Formats: sequence, C-alpha cells, structure tokens
Amino acid sequence: MSTPIHIRMKIAQSLILGVLALSLTVGCSGSGDKSKSGETENESGGLFSSGSKNEAQEIIDFNNKMVQTENNHNSFIRNYIRAVDNLDYFIKQKMANPEAIAIPPILVKPVMVNQLKDLKAPSSLKGDYAVWIDSMQTSFTALQSLYKEMENYKSAEDWKEDSGKKMEHFRAKGLAEIDKNEKASKAIFTALRPEADKAESEILKDHPFKDQIISSRKIMEYCKEITMGTYDDVSNQTFKANFEKQYNELETLLNKNKENPIKGDQYESNNRRFNTFNEAVDTYLGKMRIIQREMNSSSEISEGAFTDLDNAAQTVVSTYNNFVN
Repeated sequence: MSTPIHIRMKIAQSLILGVLALSLTVGCSGSGDKSKSGETENESGGLFSSGSKNEAQEIIDFNNKMVQTENNHNSFIRNYIRAVDNLDYFIKQKMANPEAIAIPPILVKPVMVNQLKDLKAPSSLKGDYAVWIDSMQTSFTALQSLYKEMENYKSAEDWKEDSGKKMEHFRAKGLAEIDKNEKASKAIFTALRPEADKAESEILKDHPFKDQIISSRKIMEYCKEITMGTYDDVSNQTFKANFEKQYNELETLLNKNKENPIKGDQYESNNRRFNTFNEAVDTYLGKMRIIQREMNSSSEISEGAFTDLDNAAQTVVSTYNNFVN
C-alpha cells in the first residue's frame, strides 16, 4: 500500500463526522407512529415526553450543527489543498519550460456560510466549547484569507517575480491553520460524543424499531472503522490480517441484521429503507473482496480499489440516514 497522504485523511475525517451526525437525526425524524403511541409533538418538532428529552434534543441539535460546520470546513480544506498542489505544479512546469503550453488551474472554492457565528453549546454540556468553537472559526477565517491571497498571486502572475517561492508559504501556513482547525474540532467531538450517545439513547428508548436502528448504526460505524484503517501506514501483512478479520466480522453483523426485519404493515416503507441499507453494506463487502483479491495476487492495492471502498462507505452512511429518517 502507498503511504497515506494528508488529503485522504481529511476525506476520511469527513466520513467519521458525517456518521456521527446521521446517527443522531433519528430523534428529529418522528419515524415512529405518533398517533398510535400517544406521544405529542412539541414546538421544535421532536418527540418529547419529559424535560430530559428536551435536553437530549438540544444536545443532538448542537451536535448536528457542529457536524455540518465541520463537514463544510473539510470541503473547503480539501479544495485548498488541491488548489495549492495544482497551482504549485503549474508554476514548476512553467518555470522549467517557459515556452511550454500549460493551462493555469482554475481555483474554485465552495461558498461557505458562517455557521459558527453566535453558536453556543447547551448549558448542560461541560467543556471549553466556546474556546474550541472560536479556534475553529479563527483558523478557518485565516484559511479563507490565504485562499484569496493565493487567487490574487495567481491572477496577477506574481509567481513570475519570485519563481513561485511563495507557494511554500501558502502550503506551510495553510497546513498550520488546518492543524489548528483539526485539533479544535477533535476536542469538540471528543467531549461531545459520549453526551450525544446518551442523548440518542434517551430519544430512542421508546422507538418502535430501536433494535434495528442500533444494530444498523453499529454496522455503519464498523464500516467507518474499516475504511479508516485503509489510511493507516502499516505493513501489508498486518493490513491483510486485520482486513480479513474485519470482513468476517462485518459479514456476521450484516447477516444478523437481515434476520431481524421490521415487522408491521404500517412500517413497510421503513423496512424497505432498512433493506436498502443492508444492500449497501452488501456492496461494501463486495468492494472489500476486490481489495482482498488484489492483496492475494501479491500486487499493490490500486488507489481505485480504495476509492471505491470510500464511496461504498459513503453510500452506507446515506442509506442509513434514509432509513432512520
């Protein structure tokens, strides 16, 4: 396997955080039958029967806003890294051969909304959330400024004056701000995750197909864990042994999930989405088998095989989201 690179790690981080958010949208979806359960809906649209559920919903809402912000930051970061790499490559090509025909890269950054403005953690949460949120915001703002500076550097062709030396500034300074952003977001989700899990349990405790949701979430998170493992810089022998063990464990979890369908005519559409999720996991296992065959053939695992596994993992996440909603 090739050594992991920074941009692949950022994509993997997006997958992790997406999983966390999607696993918590259940409380807002009302996918159970309210008219049959006798529960009522409060002003914010969730199913609440006590003050504890209101508090749980606040934590879930805060978590989902943070996850959405983090995923947007990651999208911008991936574009920034690509922009630096592409512009640096173009400049080096032109400096090596000024007469060569080369098209300068188009620097396109996604439009971002300042989702962190005035965002505060619920009072029930303990931790330096205000400090962490501020660190995420200031590092992201600095990265946006660097991107604008790089755009001007390219459009004015200032690289012709310094032979592209400023690209090292854009790379080093950008990675420093990315590191700050990552550390702040990691601190937030390390503190938030156990509280979010408790909130999810509170919201889910009366859900009509709680067992299927919990087992599917476990499968989804295991797919995430397997996918993250492909970014580890380990020996081929270690990777192969771990990967084969993970395949067998995931297959066992999936078979158990398939043996516990959602019953009841009123939940027919939910069961279809549940089956679609299971089919997505089946597809993920298929992508794992492709990697196993490449390993067994003693050839280097192709980047395309890893990319297909990443995409299959994203499909597992999206079908889980469709199921719980």
